[in-house]
Amino acid sequence: MRSYFLGGLAILTDRTFCQYVIEVYSKNLTMSPAIAVGVRRPPARSIAGVVKWKPLCVPAVKVNFDGALFGESDCAGLGVVVRNSEGAVLAALSEKIMKPQSAELVEILAARRAVLFSSELGFHNLLIEGDSSSVIKLLQDRSSSHFQGGHILKDIMSLLDSFVSCSFSHVGRQGNAVAHALAQRARLYYPSVAWTEYVPPAISSFVLFDLRV
Repeated sequence: MRSYFLGGLAILTDRTFCQYVIEVYSKNLTMSPAIAVGVRRPPARSIAGVVKWKPLCVPAVKVNFDGALFGESDCAGLGVVVRNSEGAVLAALSEKIMKPQSAELVEILAARRAVLFSSELGFHNLLIEGDSSSVIKLLQDRSSSHFQGGHILKDIMSLLDSFVSCSFSHVGRQGNAVAHALAQRARLYYPSVAWTEYVPPAISSFVLFDLRV
């Protein structure tokens, strides 16, 4: 049975971790990522409706990515999840890396990992989604003009040639909760763990939340 170390506050099993997530969601709390592992606020309601992850209507896969800087260490986490048009998880990845120089750079690294992971898995048609608007704009423009991450962006552009089609889209943070939780969960692994057609119980609650109508 796995346990989770939450910023020195508690040791939680898979089961109690899920209960903890649900409790935080119900109270609509905002918590520091260093304290609440993989926890975001519940999707915000607006006039337009609920902000949440949406499956594709075309025969392609959607790949969500996120990066997280760990305040308690010199490490960072990358999270990637690949889902089909029905929202089912095809593959997921959680990877710990050395902390880069900025939050934007960790997002660029997460984007590269998402592209590379999709290529390794043999997917050919994909939409890649992230919650950093500045990084998504760089990817949409096929730009490599970034002081710290220009060489990484060039790597991404070269990898795109291996796909039949690949586009990038921005999503609000509440619609990227699964990738965020995977990035936060990287605290538990080194260097990385990948799953096919499965996610750990502590992550599955986020997947199920996305699929709620």
